[in-house]
Amino acid sequence: MDVIRIVGLELDCIVGIFPFERDREQRLRLDVAFGVDTRKAGRSGRISQTVDYDSVAAQLIAMLRFRRYQLIEMAAEELCAMLLATQPELVDVQLSLEKPGALEGRARAAAVEVRRTREDFEPLERTRESVRELQVLRARDTLLSVFEIPAGVQWTMPPLLPDARALWWLVSGRLVQSERSLPVAEAQHELPSAPGNVFRNTHATAMARVFRCVLHGAERNET
Repeated sequence: MDVIRIVGLELDCIVGIFPFERDREQRLRLDVAFGVDTRKAGRSGRISQTVDYDSVAAQLIAMLRFRRYQLIEMAAEELCAMLLATQPELVDVQLSLEKPGALEGRARAAAVEVRRTREDFEPLERTRESVRELQVLRARDTLLSVFEIPAGVQWTMPPLLPDARALWWLVSGRLVQSERSLPVAEAQHELPSAPGNVFRNTHATAMARVFRCVLHGAERNET
């Protein structure tokens, strides 16, 4: 199996369970290895047949900043679920996440390393008015889903509960909202607790896919 890597991705975000960790950002460092057959892309030159590591890096950063994780174990699990749900070419994901400042003066870093395959997640499928929702992962406060909108279909994004927030992006295909086309490469969006947004897949044949992470309730500091 071929491997594509992102090595040493760094960002500052909120992560940790202690009160002082919820008030200030800490540096995180990620290494990610994608198990993927690169032969098709190697011969066709099409990025759609491999992993777009620039887009993936942006999505990893968006999730980490949006979620404000308490445990790096939870971060690793959700990030792997997101990657396998949004990257159809992936066979497996190996992810290492480090907190360099967690044991300052005693160790170089605290870290977790996990490997996940598609068999580690069993999506719950729901269909409403021809739009399929694959609920990829339900965690303590979070729901990760991928919505599949057939060609020509209008879709209303499910509304959020009053205390919920959501992060989402267009994985593939084409959606239009109020005559404005939403390209695949558009930046991630955070949605407030508001009525559902209405989109239409204007493509003649291709399905559109949307990833959404919903965070329910207020953040809890539980040890």
